[in-house]
Amino acid sequence: MEKKIRVAIVGTGRIAETAHIPAYLSNKYAEIVAIVDTDNKQLTRTAKKFKVKKTFSSVDDLLDNEKIDAISICTPPNTHSEIALKGLQHDANILCEKPLATDVDSGKRMVTASKSKGKILMVGYHRRFLPNYQKAKKYVLGGSLGHVYCVEDHFLEPNPLLNYSKSQWFFKPNIGGVLLDIAPHVFDMLNYILDDFPVAISARSFTYLDQPVEDCCVFVVEYPGGRVGIGTTSWLSPTVIENLNVYGTAQNLFVSPDFFLRVNPTEIRQIALLRAAGESLVSMKFPHLPIVSTKTVNPYQLEIDYFIDCIRRKIISPESALNGLSVLMASDAAKTSIEKNRRIEIPHPERLIEHPAKAGNKKEKE
Repeated sequence: MEKKIRVAIVGTGRIAETAHIPAYLSNKYAEIVAIVDTDNKQLTRTAKKFKVKKTFSSVDDLLDNEKIDAISICTPPNTHSEIALKGLQHDANILCEKPLATDVDSGKRMVTASKSKGKILMVGYHRRFLPNYQKAKKYVLGGSLGHVYCVEDHFLEPNPLLNYSKSQWFFKPNIGGVLLDIAPHVFDMLNYILDDFPVAISARSFTYLDQPVEDCCVFVVEYPGGRVGIGTTSWLSPTVIENLNVYGTAQNLFVSPDFFLRVNPTEIRQIALLRAAGESLVSMKFPHLPIVSTKTVNPYQLEIDYFIDCIRRKIISPESALNGLSVLMASDAAKTSIEKNRRIEIPHPERLIEHPAKAGNKKEKE
């Protein structure tokens, strides 16, 4: 019988309770051996709710007392780096909620440590696992859209405190704000669809509510080959609005988690919508007609299933960690662009990473 992957959940907030813990419990190859939180009351409540026997008040206590194969980091962004580095030092694979860290230097250390240890460092960009976005990427890579010159991604939500959270860190400078909360999802989606890393960014942000962080940000992201990504993020929307537009010389795509429309450049969008509606009506009468499925899926389950599968099959993809660093670099460059009111260049993330062999040579010389 195959040995199960031993997982620890660090942080017992909303994302842990609604996404990570249920997903691991539903994966037959994983077992949650412990959960960690500094809030003893919350820790005890969560452990009882999900019937997790072992609890710890610190990551150090966890790693001193348990052999862990994987850690899910579900804590505020400014704690990600320290937890991940400790976990990697103890040979644990890491799934870290976005963003990778709150500053580029910390993210660089995390990626370098994961490469040195030969362990997975994956950032929780769950949108990648939604079928419609995966289908959009296949169209881009397949070439049927022609030259894809522009991708727009818009992700707008209500203010966290008004919608789902009591956590004050969302509103602390250098920890919260839409640039570290929502923008990483948008930067990741642009990287994912264009299958590349950005080279420059121009950004603007606004603060409409009485708070010390931005609640709205728009940006233009430049990619190699003259391609452009356009992003909009906001905490000002009365409801969640999420959509992706892909523009190619042969065809365009208009996509959301539950909608997929492919349009020729000469076709008026309203007519295309009527055509799509007609196809949907036909598919109701003829269930076997191959129309795009809008079946509801749980992207967090798919994300964690993928993470566990990579551990089982020993698939260590450096691109995943590098993408997490690239997204962090884009967020940092966006902040600089806002402060200096100008375009900021972004180096390739690989240039920031110190290879293990070079690091070893440095230690020998010292």
